[in-house]
Amino acid sequence: MGSIQSTAFPNHDDQNVIVLNGLKGKTVFEIIDLFLDNRKELIQMISSVNPEDRFTIGGKKRAFTAESFLKIFVKHDAHHEKQINQYLAKSQQIT
Repeated sequence: MGSIQSTAFPNHDDQNVIVLNGLKGKTVFEIIDLFLDNRKELIQMISSVNPEDRFTIGGKKRAFTAESFLKIFVKHDAHHEKQINQYLAKSQQIT
């Protein structure tokens, strides 16, 4: 039988500042490689979670499984992908 654990969720704004500072001076290709490495690490970590385990984030009541959390994560990534594509389309119109 799985267990339920709680973890704090990082502040988005603070996390963004840390990540952006770490990307200064890197090329687009280096950033893409870092993104891919990060996602591979996430997949490895999530794959090691017992499918029956549940966890909450930030003391909330909703309990997630690794699968349910990943579904939200993928949706959030799709949101950022849309933002990137909109930016690229807009920047191509300028040139």
